[in-house]
Amino acid sequence: MIPVFRNIVPCLILGVIIVTGFSSCSNEKRLAKGKPLRNLNANQVLANFEAAEFQWDWIGMKISVDVESPEGNQSFKATVRMAKDSAIWMSISPALGVEVARILLSPDSVQFFSKIPGNKFFYTGNYDALSEWADNPLEFVDVQAILGGKPMGLDAENGKYIARTDVQRYALVGRYKRQVKRVIGINDNALTPQDSLNIQLPTRRYERLRNRADDEDLLIQRHWFDGITFDPLQDQFNDLYHQRSLTLNRSEFEESDNGRFPRAFEVLIRTMDGDLKMEWNVSRIRFGRPYDFPFTIPENYEQRTGF
Repeated sequence: MIPVFRNIVPCLILGVIIVTGFSSCSNEKRLAKGKPLRNLNANQVLANFEAAEFQWDWIGMKISVDVESPEGNQSFKATVRMAKDSAIWMSISPALGVEVARILLSPDSVQFFSKIPGNKFFYTGNYDALSEWADNPLEFVDVQAILGGKPMGLDAENGKYIARTDVQRYALVGRYKRQVKRVIGINDNALTPQDSLNIQLPTRRYERLRNRADDEDLLIQRHWFDGITFDPLQDQFNDLYHQRSLTLNRSEFEESDNGRFPRAFEVLIRTMDGDLKMEWNVSRIRFGRPYDFPFTIPENYEQRTGF
């Protein structure tokens, strides 16, 4: 059995490489002739993405961030350091370059301190306060995916998706539960990538259904990939339970020895209380270099239970 197994493994690897190369090359020729992308099923889209996926163990980068919200607009710069699956460290500064906040995330803890005059405090705890502040459930893997250029919430091993072609992109639509069909009026097989999702039920029926459902029962996720490079271009989450949505866009992908990494990001959160838009651009980036994560809480800072 062992010799057979040894032959199968390289053949499988070679097969993935051939399929990936064929899909990209074939699609490039098809698009040049004005033809649509080849039809691929969800497993094929995921296999192509994983074959081209950006790989990293350490990342250090400087980013410039712009935020638009109902409370006003602001801009700042941040230095980001990440050790994969272990730590995320950020130092935040306004335009003048003086640090105003620092954060250190591990898979199960959040540490933060603010140095803003009149608002000096620190927080040490779990992700509940961070999720409440962001008005969205957040875990370490989510923040790592967002900053690391990976699809957020994509479960290649256990997720169930339907593949669609969308002009020059592939879209994966997460299969959803029967409760969603009742709310929006169509099942997942009929949902197209760009369909807007509106609640079709009368208010009272919707409220009764929501009272019997959990948050995740009324969640729809969609992911878009470039039809040639399989870059992860966009993630979208429609939360029909709380009537809000989150869209994450990535662009300006740049080649490196580790793969293609996006240099421009945009997050748009829409809620019943207003919209929040955050954009950031990577001005400098380095891969593969181990970093320290200095984090010492200044003396005489107030401890708080939230942000």
